[in-house]
Amino acid sequence: MLGALVSEGIARALSKENFYDEVLTQDGNVLMHIIPPRDLRSWQAYPISAIANFRPVVIDNLAPENLKIVLAQNHFKRFPVIENEKLIGTLSRQEAELAIAQGRPPVLEKVATCRRSFTIAEVARLLIEAPGGFAVLEAGDKPAGVITLHDLLRAQENLAGRSSY
Repeated sequence: MLGALVSEGIARALSKENFYDEVLTQDGNVLMHIIPPRDLRSWQAYPISAIANFRPVVIDNLAPENLKIVLAQNHFKRFPVIENEKLIGTLSRQEAELAIAQGRPPVLEKVATCRRSFTIAEVARLLIEAPGGFAVLEAGDKPAGVITLHDLLRAQENLAGRSSY
């Protein structure tokens, strides 16, 4: 037990992030730490922009060479797809890999969309029905960001953990 306490103290002195956040950061994930309000009702009334990722990886070219590059450079499971600056659907990593292997064009999924002004409660209901728990925040016809069911659950878990103290 003494060894665990000493190692924890040394780790905190040497790094500003915990081990798991450090690994996620090294893998290229951008961690945004937000402090949600204490009660769930006010939390659910927040706009979704409080927890959305506003740096989505957008696919604008479905050529196999481009898909290989996008898949190699990103770890995401779904990507918004645009054509002529307009959102036309989402592409799953699995479908992209299958399409490349089979030499066929990928089949896009229907895209669930929302606006920045939508509340967390509204988007939660949308994400439950959305393919892969994935929605795109639109600005006009373009994707401005993405939100996943995992983002929502992670933020709500953070709320629950903080309110129990």
